[in-house]
Amino acid sequence: MRPEREMAVTFGEAPPLLPVPTRLPVGRMSPSSGVLRAWQRMSALWASGPAGRVLARAIRGHIRRAYGCYIAPTTKVGEAVYLPHPVGVVIGDNAVIADGVTIYQNVTIGQDGAAGRCPRIDAGATIFAGATVIGDIEIGAGAVIGANAVVKTSVPAGHIAVGVPARILPPRPAARVEAVR
Repeated sequence: MRPEREMAVTFGEAPPLLPVPTRLPVGRMSPSSGVLRAWQRMSALWASGPAGRVLARAIRGHIRRAYGCYIAPTTKVGEAVYLPHPVGVVIGDNAVIADGVTIYQNVTIGQDGAAGRCPRIDAGATIFAGATVIGDIEIGAGAVIGANAVVKTSVPAGHIAVGVPARILPPRPAARVEAVR
């Protein structure tokens, strides 16, 4: 060891404390950021042409093995998308995920069999565990999809979708929303 790095610690003497950063980088080491960084690389390689697609497939395999999820390389993902537990998440081709969306584990966002179009998830929406969102639909800004809901129709902004098949509930009253914050 270099002399400037050596520390002598004896019994009864506490080791020196490291400085505590006042602002930590949010999500830098979370599974969510790892998945999305790998997806960004995969998506860029996929768009670069046939040579890049070979590497993109390797990264796609890494995402499946390391994180247990699948995000298609043609998916459009916004900023600050959060996957707290990415295991089991499947996001199909050409889906659009806007900024600030939270997606929990075992969520499927994909095509319906007939038209082959994927959903558009607007900013600030939350999709809870086990939900399935399929078809050419739009999930409005700030909408909430309940756990295990099967959504095949569009959900207006701020509304809540629950059940199988999903039924749309009105948004929570403003007083209740303010009390929660």
